[in-house]
Amino acid sequence: MMTTSEMNLEEIKQFLTCSRVGRISVSLETSPYIVPVGYVYTEGVIAFHTCMKGLKVEAIRKNPNVCFEVDESASDASWFKSVIIFGKATIIEERSKMVPYLQKLIDKYRVPTDFDEYMSKPGRDKEKELQAVRICIITPEKITGRKRCA
Repeated sequence: MMTTSEMNLEEIKQFLTCSRVGRISVSLETSPYIVPVGYVYTEGVIAFHTCMKGLKVEAIRKNPNVCFEVDESASDASWFKSVIIFGKATIIEERSKMVPYLQKLIDKYRVPTDFDEYMSKPGRDKEKELQAVRICIITPEKITGRKRCA
């Protein structure tokens, strides 16, 4: 028989580290808004990159209370894992503070290479991209994790 149970903190950390896509939910004036994001889990926080303008960023600036979710399951739901984080989001605007998180994202989603080397590849414009991008950090206030295993 399959049972659903709570994930312990180590299972949650491992799942957050390895999962590829999370979803952030923010509050608009009239409704919630949820968006998938590539992210990294590092030093107890969730970090993802975003544009400096847009619905998600404007919502976070107005109300930093967010919900972040990561899940994975078999197509028949015979097993699943999900983690939900309630927390506060902050937007990092300073380049020197953004670059270490951008490096972690490169390491996770690309062939690991130095940030400056990555940004010097053909088609990249480091200055223009750093002007347009921001890093969002979610500091967890409550984390829950559930799983169903065979």
